[in-house]
Amino acid sequence: MASEHSESQETNSTSLVEDSLNISFEDINYTVRHGVLAGGRKTILHDLCGTFNAGELTVIMGQSGAGKSTLMDILAGYSKPTSGSIYVNGRVRNEKMFRRRSCYILQDDQVQNMLTIQESLHIAADLKLGNHISGQQKKQRIEEIITSLGLTRARRTRAGNLSGGQKKRLAIGLELISDPPVMFLDEPTSGLDSSISKQIVYLLHLLARQGRTVVVTMHQPSAGLLYMVDRIYAVAAGRCAYVGSVTQLLPYLERMNLMCPPYHNPVDFLIEICVENASGLVESSNNGRNNNWCTNISHETDSSIIEKSNLSNCEEVCLTTLPTPKEDPTSKILLALKSTYSTSFCKQFTTLTRRSLLSMWRDPAFTIMSTGIHCAMALFIGTLFYNIGSDAKYVRDNYNFLYFSLMFLMFTAFSSVSINFPEEIPVIRREHFNRWYTAGAYYTSTVVSALPKQTVCTLSYAFIVYWLTGQPGEINRFASFCLILLLVSYVALCKGLLIGSLFNVKNGVIFGPFFIMPFTIFSGFFLRYTDAPFFIRWLFNASFLKHGLVGVVLSIFGMNRPNLVCSDMYCHYSYPIQFLQDNGMVGEKFSLAIVALISIGLIVSVLAFVILKIRLKSKW
Repeated sequence: MASEHSESQETNSTSLVEDSLNISFEDINYTVRHGVLAGGRKTILHDLCGTFNAGELTVIMGQSGAGKSTLMDILAGYSKPTSGSIYVNGRVRNEKMFRRRSCYILQDDQVQNMLTIQESLHIAADLKLGNHISGQQKKQRIEEIITSLGLTRARRTRAGNLSGGQKKRLAIGLELISDPPVMFLDEPTSGLDSSISKQIVYLLHLLARQGRTVVVTMHQPSAGLLYMVDRIYAVAAGRCAYVGSVTQLLPYLERMNLMCPPYHNPVDFLIEICVENASGLVESSNNGRNNNWCTNISHETDSSIIEKSNLSNCEEVCLTTLPTPKEDPTSKILLALKSTYSTSFCKQFTTLTRRSLLSMWRDPAFTIMSTGIHCAMALFIGTLFYNIGSDAKYVRDNYNFLYFSLMFLMFTAFSSVSINFPEEIPVIRREHFNRWYTAGAYYTSTVVSALPKQTVCTLSYAFIVYWLTGQPGEINRFASFCLILLLVSYVALCKGLLIGSLFNVKNGVIFGPFFIMPFTIFSGFFLRYTDAPFFIRWLFNASFLKHGLVGVVLSIFGMNRPNLVCSDMYCHYSYPIQFLQDNGMVGEKFSLAIVALISIGLIVSVLAFVILKIRLKSKW
């Protein structure tokens, strides 16, 4: 095998026209940093070898921490090995092309809870099939998958209301849309009861029988699942303890004088003895190179498997109608695709935006609550500062009101996104890794989808407080006031996306204020530019709140506003120009404030996108 691989290393490809893909790997090592010292290393996988064939259901099993998920990540292309080689049909794997023909369903995979099964599959079809096939073919493909997965009765049920088994089947169905010849699943039966687990494994068994290479990890498969498994790959402390069929496991152990007790699950027995006999098992299997215990695929009928596994009483999944890939015109067209993604950026953007807006429409509670909070706060603030806008006596209070408005809109926009966005990362990671769409298309659609809600909330607040506080009744001033508040809220929204890309919800709540509060210090409200040390004055220009404050002050007191009415004996700021001069805003221009806010927003957006892209390529 080694010579065959070495001779074909020049052919570094994964052909798009091959119907089945056999995966083999040699001398896979994987090490990670360990301990406080940077030089500390821990080896998780040690020179692993093996072969997983098309048409077989292979289970990678072992104790917790044995390296099952790490090996799966490497085989799926989710992680890169420290050393070693991976081959596809005898040729060195081209990872980019391989990922176009494979899918990886993670253990903690999530789905869009607000969409029904049918809607989720339609979105997946639009993203993964694009315009390369007709709408009728898409509908036919979706109907076949819904019927095959036993989801017909739940097709109009929202994913959030599905059971654990139904969600797992939906996750599998979403990837079956593009008919991948290779499927990786990490702990597909985790958290499911024995009955649902049998249904899921039987589904995977049928998928493998159609010529797919199906590889799954299981911590400890029960005896009821073993009838449907073709090959076991047991991992012990990062090495292979056994590779072969289920029926050959007991003879393999008996050869080493390891007798499994009667009526005992042989897989359970193998797991138990892996600790004390790991070295002997690894030596006997030659760390995965010994294929003598691999027998031909069982030719038992589906009815025989159903009988042995007690699947005959299942209400939903007695799956016998799965579409055959080679006869499906969709798969034939997909094999000829030459681009990394099946759809264009514009198609991905419109589809993802439609999905986001539909999810928001299905769950209006958050939008209604946010709008209600903005309106309630506007009424409260408008009552506190009622009709102060035209009186020179309350100029300073009016200035405080303007700054509070900026702060309120900044924190509400920032907090809502920084909390909600991290919750979508598990869904994004699976879909992006499986080549549904580019990171740029998703990020752009997320920003665009968030703007309508933020616009409605900001304008609701601005309209109420502007007239309650008695600001100038001029359309251009009101429009300028609203424009600045909108830009400040948009920049805060982008900063929320930045925090959401960096941290999970818990850490975002802790570190979020740390990233946002410094901008309040350099806004010019607490510390004036002229009073700050010269070496930190540049931070004022980097503060979007500073430019926002300049913008709202100019919209209210600038633009050649006439003298204010004074309701007291003496008002120091009867002349608006005097107030601008005392606050160092005489030389400021409204247009520059707008340009600065737009520029800062673009810079933050690009930075958030770069971090999101890095995060999608890693596991943090």
